[in-house]
Amino acid sequence: MYKKNNFLDCWFDTLLVPQGAEYQAVLQGIKKNPNTINIKSIPAGVKAVTEFLEKWEQNPYFLKELPKTIMMIGLGGSLSPKHSIGDIIIYEECTSLESKTNECRQCDPFLSKLVIEKLKGKCTFGKGITGQYVMSSAKEKQVLGKIYKADVIDMEGIALLNWSRKWNISVIVIRVISDNCQQDLPDLRDVFGVDGKLQYFYLAYQMIKKPLSSIHLIYSSLKSLNVLKETIRQLIF
Repeated sequence: MYKKNNFLDCWFDTLLVPQGAEYQAVLQGIKKNPNTINIKSIPAGVKAVTEFLEKWEQNPYFLKELPKTIMMIGLGGSLSPKHSIGDIIIYEECTSLESKTNECRQCDPFLSKLVIEKLKGKCTFGKGITGQYVMSSAKEKQVLGKIYKADVIDMEGIALLNWSRKWNISVIVIRVISDNCQQDLPDLRDVFGVDGKLQYFYLAYQMIKKPLSSIHLIYSSLKSLNVLKETIRQLIF
């Protein structure tokens, strides 16, 4: 486990990263950092992330080591034609796809601005929306972008922002675009189980059914993961 770093010293406590390829990319980005960072791998999906966070707060050391600021970083799908694969979006706010009121939760504006400055204009502010499953249809992504006036869709953001309110924890959310809104994906709606873990056989089966979409997905994923690695490296060195 890693614990603190130079750039985010004093106001950055914990880094949350979706498990799997995203987590491994971030580890590669920070492995040469002489300092340490408190990094946690999280499952996918609102329910699984909420359960993870609630379990974390039951740790007897949680209150003693209560984080002041949490950064969540990972991949997300674009809902806007202005964002391309590899673009970096810093959330100003995030809402839930399941919300009937479209109520938004705000990220910390001061800390998010510091991240923008550190990345030297290689990123932009945007609005996120959190869904319970991977959005595979290009048409569906485009419609959601217009309805919610959102830039990115993820599977974890709103869960962290809702949970952090009761502990008065500041939150920064960073997303690297892994698929654009014109890009149809294989049907990945059920690619994550109820526990938030990737279902590898399901993924392989769906990719075999749509080989061309799968090739595009592999290419875009590799590109975005590399950007993710370089982004965290730039933030902490």
